[in-house]
Amino acid sequence: MGIFEFIFQQILINVIGNGIYFLLRKLMGDRRSYKEIQDQTAGYIKFFTGVAFIFIVIVVMKKLVK
Repeated sequence: MGIFEFIFQQILINVIGNGIYFLLRKLMGDRRSYKEIQDQTAGYIKFFTGVAFIFIVIVVMKKLVK
């Protein structure tokens, strides 16, 4: 079960990271397409964007749910 959990976690973090990173770039005024941003960006930045977003969601949920 551990390998499937790891694969799911990596896919989820990368999908969220890619989407949030693209959204942040667009909000900052980047006019490139998703494919151009995807090709020119290192994977670690998008990975840690996904990890940070999930961490923020967990912290907010812990504060709101008591």
